[in-house]
Amino acid sequence: MNRYSRLISVFTVLGSLACAGVLRAREEAETEPVYSPGLLQCFSTADEETSTDCRLTRLVALHLPVNTAPSPFTGQGPTTVEWRGFLDIDLADDFTFSIEGRGRFTLTLGGKEIFDSSGEDLSREKAVTVELDSGKVPLLAAYTAPPAGARELRLFWSSFDWQREPVPPMVLFHDPTDKAARESAALRQGRELFAGLHCVKCHPGVNISKTSMPELSRDAPSLLAAGRKFRQDWLARWIENPRSFRKQATMPRLLHGAGSRENARNIAAWLASLGKPGKARAPASPEVIKKGGELFADLGCFNCHSLRKAGADGADRISLRNIGEKWLPQALEEFLLDPDRDYKWIRMGDFQLKAAEAGALAAFLLSRPGDPQKTQAVKRPPNPALGKELAEKLRCANCHQLSEEKGPDDIPYPATNNIEALKKGGFKGGCLSSNPPGRHGIANFGLEKKQLSNLRDFANSRLDSLDRSSPVEFAARQMRQLRCGACHERDSAPARWPTLEEEVAHLIANRLEPGNEPESPEEKFSVVQARPPLTWTGEKLRPEWTKKQLAGTLDYELRPWLRSRMPRFPARAQGIAGGLALQHGYPDVSQPLEKSDPAMAKVGKRLALRDGGFSCVSCHGVGEKPPEAVFEVPGTNFMYASERLRREHFHRWMLDPSRVVKNSRMPQFADDEARSPFTAYYGGDARKQFEAIWQWFLEGRNITPPSK
Repeated sequence: MNRYSRLISVFTVLGSLACAGVLRAREEAETEPVYSPGLLQCFSTADEETSTDCRLTRLVALHLPVNTAPSPFTGQGPTTVEWRGFLDIDLADDFTFSIEGRGRFTLTLGGKEIFDSSGEDLSREKAVTVELDSGKVPLLAAYTAPPAGARELRLFWSSFDWQREPVPPMVLFHDPTDKAARESAALRQGRELFAGLHCVKCHPGVNISKTSMPELSRDAPSLLAAGRKFRQDWLARWIENPRSFRKQATMPRLLHGAGSRENARNIAAWLASLGKPGKARAPASPEVIKKGGELFADLGCFNCHSLRKAGADGADRISLRNIGEKWLPQALEEFLLDPDRDYKWIRMGDFQLKAAEAGALAAFLLSRPGDPQKTQAVKRPPNPALGKELAEKLRCANCHQLSEEKGPDDIPYPATNNIEALKKGGFKGGCLSSNPPGRHGIANFGLEKKQLSNLRDFANSRLDSLDRSSPVEFAARQMRQLRCGACHERDSAPARWPTLEEEVAHLIANRLEPGNEPESPEEKFSVVQARPPLTWTGEKLRPEWTKKQLAGTLDYELRPWLRSRMPRFPARAQGIAGGLALQHGYPDVSQPLEKSDPAMAKVGKRLALRDGGFSCVSCHGVGEKPPEAVFEVPGTNFMYASERLRREHFHRWMLDPSRVVKNSRMPQFADDEARSPFTAYYGGDARKQFEAIWQWFLEGRNITPPSK
């Protein structure tokens, strides 16, 4: 064999090996398991007959108040809970696990039992240290509730690199192909659709009480003053086919076939007669319009709304390009000032705008160029009387308020349309038909095939679950529907805001500055506009405070330097606040704050000083006293700390802020052994020093700033 033949042979062998390696890597990639965030949490209750249900959860944590079902799909009997999935270990190391709660708890990691403990106070159980290899470690946790009282559990860990903390959601995963996970997702989608599409408004037979799924009581927009708010042509097009405007619209299409356009025009003409349009406003100045554009960018309106052509963003964001074809100018201002006035469950948050701000924002939106709409020749003018008659036949008042005298509860339902009659037919006809008949009055929601199947399966099997509310699941649904992740990062999911900022960058270029006014906190601290992450909200905040924040009833602004604002959602506030606390294993009602220890509070106040202390007052205000030497952005005022924060979270935060919030600007004051440099206080024991600061915080609204 000559030299060239040998070279060819070598390259042939190397090529074969390379191809084999590529094929093997491809096969391994195809067989590599796919993991999704969260654990599968399965409940079993022993009632008259044992019932079991599974759902996804972010944490190994649980708090079930007395006389509540752990899940909408189980009873209230003796409860056992399992968490199964994987613990993602980045680097092999020793990890120490500990628990809190009451009942019996077992934990198995990688096939090895770590815990098997029981009692009325699991926090007394000795922590267990175990060595874990890197990778996805199989996790199985089991909990058996005590015979009486609340069911409560929380799992913690620590390592050489971090202090004790709840096992974070970022390291917990499950197999999404698990049968129980898929069945749970399908069942819950069907339940959410049944409530969200207002099925009970037209089909009686479901009892609605205080314990029922909250969305069953959700209202629809009042149309009492439709003529004052909406343009008649837009009403006609919306009524004819809501999903031609918005793919995610929950209002069904009720008009079909020949005459649907004329019927829609007649109904719109009648609605336009309800209320009189306000007086026309003078055209807004360019300065006002620019200020409105700045507000649109600053408030993050672009996270839910697009200024692009309708459909450019799919069904994700609602286009405002043609908003002037829907709203009358004065009505749009009024809506922005009070979005939930005529629709309590609206997803549009209330930013508590001032009148001038609402006027500027409305002027900006109405100044945008729209897309030309197709106009069709009209044979004859619409007939409002026929429109009113048709609206009654279509039972529009079942969902919408159309009269001061009548409400949805006063509308008679046809007996053949009740739930029992539909159940006998397997929920296969009418609006749940695979191809809804094109007859006026038959609701077509435009559901996808899978959605329709899940809704039908739910209605046939688990309507009983509607009578049981799960605050944990309610909070999860609402955070998704309200798009909280657009402004806030949570777990491993970054906020969407930064990915869309480029769209509105031109709106805040050459920002209009106030003239000759003293420098305000908003102007001074405009560099850093970070919004707090939501990973630990249920563990961090007292639910009573969270409720006030979401309801918009706080009597102060927590972060006045932010140009963005936290919108209010009063109808959902209590449910979200309580659900987040329960999800983290804490009660949805906090224990009253204890009284401050005067001696410790005195030490805590000294520790806040710039000289000889942690320099807390450099960034944080204390009551009416502003921060002394802010760098980039101030911290929240200490006056509100104890009414807002859980004590447990405060201590965890103080030990290692960047572990709680990545890239936090709050410095770390304690070393890995929880020692501080200020040995004059408690011998440098950082935990005791932080407790002294907490005791100072307990002075609350009566707190006084430290002095040298």
